[in-house]
This record gives sequence, C-alpha cells and structure tokens, in this order.
Amino acid sequence: MAFSIDYLYQFSLKLIRKNQSGSINGTEFAMFWNDQQAAYTSDLLGRFQPRSNGKTGNNTGLILNETIVTKLAAFTKPVTLTIASGVVDKPLDLIYRLALRINDKDVSFINHGQIASVKGSVIDAPSVANNKYYAVEYEDYYSFLPTTVTSASLDYIAYPENVVWGYITDANGQQVYNSGTSVQSKWDDITNQEITKRMLQNMGVSLKDKDFENFGSKTIITGD
Repeated sequence: MAFSIDYLYQFSLKLIRKNQSGSINGTEFAMFWNDQQAAYTSDLLGRFQPRSNGKTGNNTGLILNETIVTKLAAFTKPVTLTIASGVVDKPLDLIYRLALRINDKDVSFINHGQIASVKGSVIDAPSVANNKYYAVEYEDYYSFLPTTVTSASLDYIAYPENVVWGYITDANGQQVYNSGTSVQSKWDDITNQEITKRMLQNMGVSLKDKDFENFGSKTIITGD
C-alpha cells in the first residue's frame, strides 16, 4: 500500500494527540514534513559536517553507496541542455549532478585555474573533432569549452517536490482532505515512515516501530 499524504497526516495526528502534544492542521503537517524531507535528502547525498554537528543520517553519501542511487531513482532526471555561446543555466531543481555528456562523450570538469592551460594545451585542447569537452561549474550555470558546442545531456538528482495536504472546506468550516489538490510523496513507503518518524521525534512525540503497523491494521479493519 502506497502511503498517501493524508494517511501520513492522520497517523501523525493520532500520535500527537496520544502524546498530548496539541494538534496540527494539514498545512502545518506538510510544512514540518517537507522540512524533514529536505534534511533526509541531504543525509542521503552526504554532508560535509561530522555527526557531532547535528547530522542524523549515515556517513556514507551518494557517491559511496549505490543503494542510495536506487532510493533516489524517483528524483533522477535526464535533460538536454541547449548551450548558447558556451554557457547554459542549470535546471532550477538540480541538487546533484550525476553525469554530463556531449555527443555521448563524458565532459571533463576543470577548476577555474585550469581554463587557460586547457585552452593552450597542445595535446588535449578543447575540440569537437577530437571529442574533447570541458566544463567549469558556477553557482547556477555551466561554462563549456569549446564554446561552439550547442547541446549537452545531463543526468541529475532533483530536489524532492514539497508535499501538499490539499483540502476543501465543509459546511461547518472544517478542512476535509482533497486528493485532487494534494501533492503526494514520491518516496517509497519505508522512507515515508522514516521521514514521518523524524518529524514526530523532532516535535517531541514518542513512537514505537509497531505504531505504523498497528495504525495500518486498524485503518484496514475499521476504515478510520
């Protein structure tokens, strides 16, 4: 069963009330959940800070663990970049570059101090004829050598889209879940549980590993 955003909200709401921690509406839930989704994504990709600086995930990072690449598959995108005068903007939702190719050949990334030496190289100068392509990365764009290239293929990890608990208002002014205006999580259910668990723990709500299972069983039996 794929967990809908409403399922995750109702589960969280039940535990919050059970712990006498007040209550939250659907909009607040989505805000707190998205905050932990961003933190979880950062943990998967790998942080530079040591665990003592508040990192709660593993110390592996994307490039050290192919399993993480699979977990992030829902957010992996291919795109063709149109290059003008050797420059192209990065996709707005890019969080991690996986591969960059021109004419099915890998683009070599160089640092800013290497630009002059690469341009003047006798052996490995930028060349379309020899399939020698280089790129320099800036904050929001790539600069290519040779500047005559017009397109490149980019594979990248995109920022997970923020979830939204959509609703309509009933005759009593109460918010009622509306799947049509909601944005669902694209994570697998195990990850949805982990993010929800982090969110609740961050709010000071205690829960056990069996809580999700028990809540799901009760929902199936009673429809509540």
